Amino acid sequence: MLDPGVLDWSFADAALDLPSAPGTRDTGPVDGAGIPRQSNAYHGLHNSLGTPRQAASTFSPASSTDTGGHALVEHFLASVVPPILSSVEIGPRWTSTKMLLASLAGSSPMVRLAMMAFSALEYDVPRDSNEHRKLYDKAARQYASHAGEVCRNSAVETGHLAHGLAAAFFLAYSDLVTNRVRDAQGVLKEAARMLGQHRGQPLSTVERRLVAWIRLVDGRASSAGADGSFLAETDKTSHPQSTAEKPALDEVPSDPSPGGNTVEDILFDVLYAPGLAFYQRVQSIMARVSNIDPWHRARGTVSDETEVMAVAANITNDLRTLEAQRPALMDHAVTGALTEQHIAHDIAAAITRSYRVYWANYQAGHIHLHRVAYKHLPPTVEVLDARATIKRTARLLEQTGEQLPVNFIWPLLMASCEEEDLAERAWMIQSIRNMQSQASNAKPIADVLEEVHRRQDATKQRADVRQTSLDLFNMSFAVV
Repeated sequence: MLDPGVLDWSFADAALDLPSAPGTRDTGPVDGAGIPRQSNAYHGLHNSLGTPRQAASTFSPASSTDTGGHALVEHFLASVVPPILSSVEIGPRWTSTKMLLASLAGSSPMVRLAMMAFSALEYDVPRDSNEHRKLYDKAARQYASHAGEVCRNSAVETGHLAHGLAAAFFLAYSDLVTNRVRDAQGVLKEAARMLGQHRGQPLSTVERRLVAWIRLVDGRASSAGADGSFLAETDKTSHPQSTAEKPALDEVPSDPSPGGNTVEDILFDVLYAPGLAFYQRVQSIMARVSNIDPWHRARGTVSDETEVMAVAANITNDLRTLEAQRPALMDHAVTGALTEQHIAHDIAAAITRSYRVYWANYQAGHIHLHRVAYKHLPPTVEVLDARATIKRTARLLEQTGEQLPVNFIWPLLMASCEEEDLAERAWMIQSIRNMQSQASNAKPIADVLEEVHRRQDATKQRADVRQTSLDLFNMSFAVV
């Protein structure tokens, strides 16, 4: 059953209590799980509205590392939110997030190197093709050492956990966007081990925020073949809430300033936090579905399929439970009923956009589960309803005149796989292609979908998206 403790991985309006101790790492789905990328270069760091991250043209990774990496760090901090965080670090949260990352990078050479390695991916051009890897390897060695120290010495872990988690996020995310799912799994396993050493102890606001980010990365990794170890650790572990995470009343600034928690910021977090908690639970279900696909476990015998059916039944119950427990604001936000008549326009727009993404990803869980566990059976009412909801939600987002966020690729992928109408297929495929400016794997995803449709039409049976991807490109990767 769903563990209510998953709610602990969201956080609301606490001030950021940044650690000061420097750290020092890694060694080195059925359907829709693995999608190919066309190049090892990272071309897709963009914000949720489709605006490209602005590339600095006055420096190269090599020149920046010669001067301590200031340019690469500053480039990242000046950039818009990375796609994987575009639906969780929204509105006023991204400003505080950049402050958090700047502080962590300033206090930990390991975090700084990991951030630089991630930033250097944008500059992975022929003349500097090794720069990202050099930075990554340096950060990875420090991460391996750091993780070992945290796991061996309980006196170290409290001051160093945030640094380890921040480095893990950048390293694992870098691995996914450079087609190294196995390396990402190694990073995530170490992060899970560090967090496991912290069981029963309160997490700071920073640590809880980083845990939420890494869960998103592990959700993408698990759907591409990783084992979901970090999601599993955080699902089964409930950490007490630290009193430091809730500021006292006298800590709320009476004179709001850009660096403080204004009433508007707090209101935003209060409305937004339940949606983020919901989305985190969706990630857990996504990983559980992936773990019963033929790429993660044995399938095909009576015994295997009996076990899969039992697990699938539990997941179905948990999906229904999660729907019943969705945030009270969810339905209003998804339908567009949350407007400036209720709260400030910017807050209403940000929450509406994110809640729509969360709801569509939840609905994709029904389709994903059916294609993994019941692929030989016709779609259920829940699958058909999920497909209709995803399409309706996508159109609502398109009506705003903004490009669909990259976190909508997964719902469109699942809905399109179950679509029979040719015009609807064409619209969804084109919607994914339109995200090419945001996600560098959007075009091959669309290509895979077209081949899935061709195979399904020819055989009258569901085609495995990951197998189709392997057949077309001889590779499969996470949707990032």
